Amino acid sequence: MNPLAGCTLTALLLAVHALVRIFSFRLQGEEGEDMSQADKTASGGQAGEGVDRAAQLMHRMDATQPTATFKKVMALTSAGVFVDAMDVYLAGGVKSTLAETGFATNEQTAAFLSAGFLGLFIGSLIAGLIGDKLGRRKAFQFNLLLFGFATILGALSPNMTFMIAMRFFVGLGLGSELVTSFSMINEFAPVARRGRWCAIGSTIANCGSPIGMFLCLFFITIWSPLGQESWRLVFAVIGVAAIIVCIARQAMPESPRWLIQHGRFDDAETIISRIEREMREAGISPAEQVVFEKSAMDSDAHLVRNLFLGIVVVIGTSLTQYTYTTFGPSILKNIGLATQTSLLSTTITMLAAPLGALIGALLIEKLGRRVEVSGAFIWVAVFAFAYAMALNAGSTALITVLGFLMTIGFYVLNASVISVYVGELFSTRYRFRGAGISQGAGKAVNVVMPFAVTWILANLQPNVIYFGIVAIALVAAAVTLAIGPETKSRRLG
Repeated sequence: MNPLAGCTLTALLLAVHALVRIFSFRLQGEEGEDMSQADKTASGGQAGEGVDRAAQLMHRMDATQPTATFKKVMALTSAGVFVDAMDVYLAGGVKSTLAETGFATNEQTAAFLSAGFLGLFIGSLIAGLIGDKLGRRKAFQFNLLLFGFATILGALSPNMTFMIAMRFFVGLGLGSELVTSFSMINEFAPVARRGRWCAIGSTIANCGSPIGMFLCLFFITIWSPLGQESWRLVFAVIGVAAIIVCIARQAMPESPRWLIQHGRFDDAETIISRIEREMREAGISPAEQVVFEKSAMDSDAHLVRNLFLGIVVVIGTSLTQYTYTTFGPSILKNIGLATQTSLLSTTITMLAAPLGALIGALLIEKLGRRVEVSGAFIWVAVFAFAYAMALNAGSTALITVLGFLMTIGFYVLNASVISVYVGELFSTRYRFRGAGISQGAGKAVNVVMPFAVTWILANLQPNVIYFGIVAIALVAAAVTLAIGPETKSRRLG
């Protein structure tokens, strides 16, 4: 059987199974919601008791420790972002091959990348709205299935126009995933080590970055069973992986913090009691109650400031990171390196992704959010400048080393900004919308980035791109230092 056909058949069977699981799970959830709403109606008028019960439940949630339920949430969310990380960075590797083989023009590859970022932008906004209004769990239900289906259909594309359209839907699913996953970990994680757990999730997820680049290197330059069209297998593998994760995560519990915020106390009680029972069975003591330096009311009082900051740091993180990872191989080819050499150099630099995320995870509670974020932006600016200078020298070894060091900075930012800081800037009431708008702004800017970079490569020197990264990183660092609040150990409720 043709390898692509085998992957496609597997994906279709998995997708049918996922749809059955999703709809059956949704019906069960709606029954629970109806009962919860009935209970809420029956207790109407008892506002004081409701406030007391909400405070009691939030206090119990703050005292929870990692158990089987939390580990399930951690694993399923990290797995989804892992698959997404594989997809985001293989786009840059495949892009050059599409142009080389004549499947696409340079303008079409730029449109291909922009369509993905447009989908990311819209998906981020949709996920934020659904997550805050209808629940975190609902925001998880369809995004990976959409992502997986669109990726498989992209692998079967008859022409570049169809592939660009599918890339938009891939981005739509991916944008939803990035908003929901880390916000979900944020709300389940023990308060005192919340930042570290979110950053650990980022470390696990970002192991997908070098694997995505390795898939490009393997199918395009080492083993090419479909000849010049072996890039199709790269997308097929990612699509199948996404649908497998989608099936596995249908039993994801709702966030107790969201349930408390919306007055669904009985549903929150059920989940919190389960976590407490798991703690007793494992002999785990409740967490010591931390002294909260900031309250949720403080976040709401500075909502506009925090939203502005969230937009700036996400734009700074995503624009610098995606510019390098998406166009890295193309820029190296532009200065005269062969396809295999450029892909190999980029794959080596992407090994820094999990290392950078791990460094971010280890330092996030020690340095605090504000210091780590601003310091990582300065790190990126320093090594982006050095990288720009190295392009003129043309040394592959020097370029690879500097790219590795720069990538460490990108993923310290990924672990601290995307995984932790942005979610903590907003209270439970506004978290998904605040994170969604911030993430959406970062993706909206990236919609025009491929056309800008393509124009620079055609008309200017490639190191101009990295001077731009320097400027963006320095502005983001300055804004963080000027107005960024420290959110460590702040209550989320």
